[in-house]
Amino acid sequence: MNWIHGGARPAVMRALALGSLIAGPLAGQEQPGAPATLEAIPLPPEGTPIVYVNTQAILPVAPGADSAGAAFQRLSLEFEGELEVFAAEIDSLIAAYQQQQSLLDPAGRQQKEQEIRNKQQEAAGRQQELNVELDRRRAELLEPIVVRVNEVIEEIRAERSYSIVLDIAAGVVAADTSLDITTAVLERLGVDLAALSALPGS
Repeated sequence: MNWIHGGARPAVMRALALGSLIAGPLAGQEQPGAPATLEAIPLPPEGTPIVYVNTQAILPVAPGADSAGAAFQRLSLEFEGELEVFAAEIDSLIAAYQQQQSLLDPAGRQQKEQEIRNKQQEAAGRQQELNVELDRRRAELLEPIVVRVNEVIEEIRAERSYSIVLDIAAGVVAADTSLDITTAVLERLGVDLAALSALPGS
C-alpha cells in the first residue's frame, strides 16, 4: 500500500457482542501510483502558457520516499498493535461475561455489560487519537519531499518560461500529453525511469 496516498494497514477490530464494530481503518484508500510505462517525454516548447505535472506519479518514487515510508509503516504497525491489545481485552471481558452470565443477577449482568461498553468506548477514543497522530506524522514525513518536488517544478517552469504548471493529480479531465513535464521532473530528481518501469507491478 502506498503510504503517501494510502496509509497504514487497517487494524483488525472485530464486531463485539453488546456493541458495534470499532470501525474505521487507520488509512484511506489507495490511489494509483506511477504510470505503467515511463519514457522520457520531450519538454513542451519554451513559453508554453500552460503545462502539467502528475505529482501522484512523482511523490511515491521521489528521493526520500522509501525511508519516509518505512518510518511511517513502523509507526502504523505500532499503532495497530496497540489497538489489537484493546481488542484482546474486550474479547476477554466478553468471554468472562458469557461464562458468568447465568450465575449473575440482573444488576451483576448490567455491571459486566457496562464494563464491556466502557472498554469499547476507550478503544474507539484511542483509535481516533491514533488516526489524528498518523495523519500528522504522514504530513510531517511528506513535507520535505513535497518541498523538493515543488522546487524542481519551479526550476523547470522558470527555465522554460512556462506561465502555469497544473497538477493533473488534482483533477483534470483530459490533457494533451505533449504538455506533460512529469518525466522531466522525475529525471531532475534523479529517478531512473528505466529502472522504475522495470519494477514489479509497473
